[in-house]
Amino acid sequence: MRTVFTRLSAVMALTFLFIGPASAHTSVVTTTPIYKSTLTEMPAQVSIEFTDELMTLGDKSVNSIEIEAPDKSAVEISKIDIDKNLMTASLSEQNYMDGTYQISYRVVSADGHSVSGSYEIYLNAPTTISDQSVTDETHQSFFHMHETHIYWTGAALIVIFLWFIYRRFEQDQS
Repeated sequence: MRTVFTRLSAVMALTFLFIGPASAHTSVVTTTPIYKSTLTEMPAQVSIEFTDELMTLGDKSVNSIEIEAPDKSAVEISKIDIDKNLMTASLSEQNYMDGTYQISYRVVSADGHSVSGSYEIYLNAPTTISDQSVTDETHQSFFHMHETHIYWTGAALIVIFLWFIYRRFEQDQS
């Protein structure tokens, strides 16, 4: 009985040690300007940093960013740059109206998974009537942001639990 329990414990420990979560996707680390910040002037660039490196296919555009003005018109973006896990959109010089700007992105991480989301920034003040139909799951989901940490904590708790059971089994055998 002791040999079976020892082998089972070793197999479970090795499984959790060498196998990570298979469904990990890239998520937002930080945005510039900061998510839901109020600005006094529109920046020359908007950038989003992700947890994983983004896929690039030469000149093909697999990653995109769009900015919607308070009147629902598209803000002109002159250039999008990808540098590993950082996507930067350079904005064209234009007149910007006060209100809520919706920044939407769609990226493909190096592992091939696509992720999309959006967030708001405000120029001088938020628009009084905002369309709340688009939400950013990355900024709202605690589980999504800490998925890997939760898996590893669970694995550690299982190993600790098995160790306590083993110790109790050893004491009962004595």
